[in-house]
Amino acid sequence: MPETQPSIRPEEGRTFAAQASGYLLHKASLYTLAGILFLAAWKGQAGIVILLGLVFSVAGLAGLWSRVSLARVHCRRLIRENRLFPGESTEVIMEIYNRKPLPLPWVKVDDEIPAELARDVAVEPASRPGFGLLTRSASLLWYRKASWKYRLQGEKRGYYRIGPLTLTSGDIFGFFPRWASFPSTDFVLVYPRIFPVEQLEIPSLHPMGEARTRRRLFQDPTRAIGLRDYLPQDGLKHIHWKASARHQQLQVKVFEPTTTLKVSLFLAGDGFQQDPSRAGEEFELAVSAAASIAHYLIDQGTPVGLISNACRVDSGQAIQIPAGGSRDQFMEILDALARVTPRCKDSAETFFQRESQSLTSGTTLILIASRVPDPLLWQLRDLKESGSKLLLLLTGDPQEGGGDGFIPTCSIRHPGSLLRIHPEVRV
Repeated sequence: MPETQPSIRPEEGRTFAAQASGYLLHKASLYTLAGILFLAAWKGQAGIVILLGLVFSVAGLAGLWSRVSLARVHCRRLIRENRLFPGESTEVIMEIYNRKPLPLPWVKVDDEIPAELARDVAVEPASRPGFGLLTRSASLLWYRKASWKYRLQGEKRGYYRIGPLTLTSGDIFGFFPRWASFPSTDFVLVYPRIFPVEQLEIPSLHPMGEARTRRRLFQDPTRAIGLRDYLPQDGLKHIHWKASARHQQLQVKVFEPTTTLKVSLFLAGDGFQQDPSRAGEEFELAVSAAASIAHYLIDQGTPVGLISNACRVDSGQAIQIPAGGSRDQFMEILDALARVTPRCKDSAETFFQRESQSLTSGTTLILIASRVPDPLLWQLRDLKESGSKLLLLLTGDPQEGGGDGFIPTCSIRHPGSLLRIHPEVRV
């Protein structure tokens, strides 16, 4: 079903009256004709008086009709799906309602839509760069509506605002056109491309040592699921004193097991601006890599979070999504990656220094970047020496991107439909 969008009324926007069509009905011309009419009446020229009287009658009727032409005219845009994956399309329905007893002899709708989405739609150049002007016209009787359908094609990742929208109408002669222009909150979000991850080894942190299993377990002290007898190696903080008093024997809590592997993706957005010739391509590769890795890990049941100093295009805020493993978590990560841009308020090292303090113990950090500046590399080395697990993914050559050999480093490629991470890293 199409998404429900509120009706747009001309009175909600800014309504303007255009100048009268032609020179005859301009104010100066009307004042001149009024003077001629007065002189003709004074001289008794009945023919001229009748002719000018008809002109003023038509002008008055046309002006009145034009003034009420956009009253109780409602317009709405229905977008069937406003979140797309690359290659998908969505249907847009434009509807205009004339909810008054006065007919509209003509009405024109101009809608500005992003050129990236309008590749299959015939549009005219708009005043804003990167937009196309979609024009539709109709005539409406009283209490009637007109509707049009067109499709928007999502090819490139991004956040696309639709509109503003302009309605134009007027009197039956077109002497006094009026238009209403108002902004729109409609948008289309195109997600990044998701590639199958061909080779990926994620280092994990295990409290009792590393084990080669897909899922590693430890006890979560926040989730008690039962009791058992006390053993000498048990800590005193896990003793259930009330149950021990009832059983006349020490009892300890049994906790629910949970996975140790928790991943935080860090997309460093500022390194991509240093090479303008490849910045767009490499940044899109990094965004797709983050989305693909998040999809792969969440599909395996691994909690994933996302942080980035790159700003969202709509809010200008950085990305801070704590780790989670639900389907909603993946959609939240996709939504953020669809809106992200290479623009940054803070440098990668400043942002990472602030955000790394909130990373929970046992979290594996995957840094995706074009290049790693020395201050950030020093922070990563300190984190590595403290026992944290790190993986550095670079969109270019690891030797040019700042890898030092101490931190596991891979380069990212996506030939065809596979996201390749080379070389394979085992730690």
